[in-house]
Amino acid sequence: MYLAAGALFAGGELEKTLPRGESKPMDGIYVFKVSLDKNIWRRIELSSDHTLLDLHYSIQSAYGFDDDHLYSFFMDGKIPSDEVFTSPFDDTGPHVDVARIGDLELTVGQNILYLFDYGDMWRFRVELEEIRALGVIPLNPMIIESKGKSPKQY
Repeated sequence: MYLAAGALFAGGELEKTLPRGESKPMDGIYVFKVSLDKNIWRRIELSSDHTLLDLHYSIQSAYGFDDDHLYSFFMDGKIPSDEVFTSPFDDTGPHVDVARIGDLELTVGQNILYLFDYGDMWRFRVELEEIRALGVIPLNPMIIESKGKSPKQY
């Protein structure tokens, strides 16, 4: 005897118990607060279609740094980490130019460590502050707010 799922379970109840599989990419506008310390930070807005390479360029521009060193994004905020994306010029990968922001399964409040220049070890705290599904999607990453004077790179 065959019974329809609706006859056994209230509407929507069966869907609550089934595994979901892979998570869906989150499209929209991502706002990151990129800090060197509590008094020196930049707020950067990107679209979900931008990559970690775009975020790297935005941080470099926001702080007036020269883009002349290797770097990595440690997605769990710790060194060492298994969750790391590296410069396209680094021997290891995965690389930042293939890491689309919207596909990274980021969560609001997540802290990422951006390490620039493996010699001088510039450590930036990158916190995802907001994901907006609605609004004008930025064609280019934008620095929308800043606090404090950028330190000299050298």
